[in-house]
Amino acid sequence: MDSSAPETETRAAVREVVAPLWCEALAVPEVSDDDDFFALGGHSLAALHVISTVEQTYGVELAGPRDIWENPTLGAFVSAVAAAVAGRVPAPPADGRAAASSTGTGG
Repeated sequence: MDSSAPETETRAAVREVVAPLWCEALAVPEVSDDDDFFALGGHSLAALHVISTVEQTYGVELAGPRDIWENPTLGAFVSAVAAAVAGRVPAPPADGRAAASSTGTGG
């Protein structure tokens, strides 16, 4: 049995979501796996938008814009996101309950 099949399927599914996000953030009609986010006019705010949307869509926590800076091509970024999705690194609660519960007894 080919153990890379689920990884390939995850990557393909992630690409279907991420490619349109790049198109929207970069105001381009299409992107290929070799296209560089910054060469296409991407900047830190556009990167934050993409990262935030990916984190919300998949319920994972990424390393912020660093994920795009370190993986500037669509193909590399999709692979990084697919790895995070496959590992299901959970995002912290949006309401901060985990932080509040660790602050002590209150009072």
